[in-house]
Amino acid sequence: MTTTTPALGPTKVSIGERVAYASSDLGFNLVYVAIATYLTFFYTEVAGIPATTVGTIFLAARLLDGVWDLLVGVLMEKLHSRFGKARPWLLYLAIPYGLSAALLFTAPNLGETGKVIYAFVTYTLSAVIIYTAMNVPYGVLNALITKDQVQRGVLNTYRMIAAYAGALIVTGLTMPIVNATGGDAHSWTLAFGLYGILAAALFFITFKFCTERVGTARHDAIADAETAAQSIEIGAGVRSLLRNKYWLMLVLFGVLLFTAYSLMGVYPYYAKYALGDEGLSSMMFTFRMVIEFGGVFLALPFIKRIGKRNISLAGCLALVVGQCVIALAPTSLTVVLVGLGIAGVGVGAMFAVLFAMIGDTIEYEEWRSGIRAEGLVYAGATFGQKVGGAVGGMAVGWFLGLAGYLEGNIDEQPASALHMIDFVFIWLPLIIAVPMALVMLLYRLDREYPQILEALRQRQS
Repeated sequence: MTTTTPALGPTKVSIGERVAYASSDLGFNLVYVAIATYLTFFYTEVAGIPATTVGTIFLAARLLDGVWDLLVGVLMEKLHSRFGKARPWLLYLAIPYGLSAALLFTAPNLGETGKVIYAFVTYTLSAVIIYTAMNVPYGVLNALITKDQVQRGVLNTYRMIAAYAGALIVTGLTMPIVNATGGDAHSWTLAFGLYGILAAALFFITFKFCTERVGTARHDAIADAETAAQSIEIGAGVRSLLRNKYWLMLVLFGVLLFTAYSLMGVYPYYAKYALGDEGLSSMMFTFRMVIEFGGVFLALPFIKRIGKRNISLAGCLALVVGQCVIALAPTSLTVVLVGLGIAGVGVGAMFAVLFAMIGDTIEYEEWRSGIRAEGLVYAGATFGQKVGGAVGGMAVGWFLGLAGYLEGNIDEQPASALHMIDFVFIWLPLIIAVPMALVMLLYRLDREYPQILEALRQRQS
């Protein structure tokens, strides 16, 4: 069991390395945001898959993801490479990730059963297997670049800025590209083939220009036999992590946050049936992303002043207020955009600090139990993120399907389906924000972290 505190990284990370680190999140979000925003719509309206079946695909794939997340975390702790602990995963899987983006948004003519199987296989490949095998190491990379809490927060902010840049590309350009190239299934494949090429290039940038510093001196100084003797006992690591109260809080918070975020998959339906123009969904997505992007910047100067926990609480409040504004005039595009903007500021601020908070639980766990296992910490946290994404996508598909939604790009829907679209768009995010705030009220690690870090330094000396 590893109990040695790794050497501290530099107190400041260069701007160039921050940008290089952030590049991968731009690449991830070219596909992740597409899944959250357009994939349900693509499956029902382009591929012709029933909404309830779409929800089931999301759920079934994520059940597999639970085991895979843990396995990736285990492999990170067991495998060693001359390139480091996290960076090799980005190098070797960059091109497969890019290819999977094009496959995900392809609708081959395979019959009713065949297209469902194809959707499940490609969704599992892209959003579960490859995404997890890259995103868990990418999250760990933050903790391997530096151990300074503020610098981790800054790195996370750069990451979120790049993530929203990717989101803006997807939400702003996808429908124009699709419409300009014919508007059929092949147009969707072309758009995401282009995104896949860009994503692969961005992962290579992170691999090339980021350096893993934390812990490398210790690993270089011991022999292979001693390394094997000190390797983390995975079962004990998992059991210990499940007693880490702050990590558990953040996993739950992440599930809720990403569930609310993935409810944006209802935007195309709301634009079409409540606002009267399907094309408005692109404006809604883009406006929301721009505002969330601003929320990330707004959070940056407050990380040190008020702490990440209080930023998250303020974000929950903004989400509630924004959804209430929409409810005042739900068929007015202006009011809808104002509400989306208020909610977007809060969501952006929460994204700006979430992954840095997860990084802080690594030191808390090391202080509490003597175990330092970055891979397991981020594997569990990433699983929470993806469970939330799946639950949000599943909710859109199942709720609409159970309410009688008719797939196939038709103009008329039953009243029950229209009411459900309103509920998912307006009220469900507000409902989810309440337990999010309750979780953050119990979170105290911001206040305790400096003393924990000092105690770890004293152990090392």
